[in-house]
Amino acid sequence: MKRLNVVLLALSVLMSPAVFANEAEAPAKAAQTTEQDPVQVIQSTIVKLNQLTTTSSYSPQMVNFLVNSEIAPLFDFDYIADEVLLAAHVNLSEDEVKYFSNKLKNNIITTLLTKLAQGNATSFNFISARPVIGGNIVVNLKVNGYSRFGFYIDLSFHKSADKKWQIFDVALNRDSLVNYYQRMVMIKAKRYGVYGMLGRI
Repeated sequence: MKRLNVVLLALSVLMSPAVFANEAEAPAKAAQTTEQDPVQVIQSTIVKLNQLTTTSSYSPQMVNFLVNSEIAPLFDFDYIADEVLLAAHVNLSEDEVKYFSNKLKNNIITTLLTKLAQGNATSFNFISARPVIGGNIVVNLKVNGYSRFGFYIDLSFHKSADKKWQIFDVALNRDSLVNYYQRMVMIKAKRYGVYGMLGRI
């Protein structure tokens, strides 16, 4: 869980400056940004991040707004939910899958908000971007300032069903967000049953 929190903290600090970039650009420019490949988006975000980390001051209301309006849309929560349920061998109805996806989203967002509230100053360096099977792209970042030597995270992007580049997984030392929730769901489903798991995710 500690490792997951580090990953989510890194994501929360990384993605929060996106709203400032959107506000500073004209609508036409913002529309163009949505068509950029994920590498350009990440590089632009890192520049904004490193400009803001020394002066950023968040109120709970602003953090909540940033996460829900700017960070949440960057994730493909429906895809994440499908991957978690598939590996955990849990069969749900369409409505139950939607409910699970929303619960998963709220769980991740709540953790992001908690980590943002801690106000740890962090900076990011772009290391590499590589294509992987299926046309996906993995972006590797070094996170400085959170630990003595820093650490590395991988952001996995794909084109969603809506043809948008979105994050579908995050990995720290080969331990990914999807794998974490797969293990959580399997444990809770065995202990409490499927519907008990839904209430505890």
